[in-house]
Amino acid sequence: MQGMALAIQHSHLLVVVQSDSSEAISCLTNGTLLRSAYGHIVLEIKFLLGNREFVPQKINRLQNRVADQLAKYSRTERATAVWLGSVPPCIKDLWPLDCNSLPK
Repeated sequence: MQGMALAIQHSHLLVVVQSDSSEAISCLTNGTLLRSAYGHIVLEIKFLLGNREFVPQKINRLQNRVADQLAKYSRTERATAVWLGSVPPCIKDLWPLDCNSLPK
């Protein structure tokens, strides 16, 4: 969530929310809230987005390798980091493969 908060603070561009979970995308777009262990995450995303325009995008799990690697990095290094204008070493080979185009 810190990454989303930083992106919203530092940019007025459209926010693209990507997930490999159809349920998560559905909760963000139709106003319902899952009564699951992840409901609080959906609420936090909605709160952070506020009145910002955003595009929900369902992606394939194979297109989510960067997020997976960054989560692993955070868990193993017990660190939170921000790389402005650069690519973290742990994903330098993955990020070009995960670039997802926006639907028209």
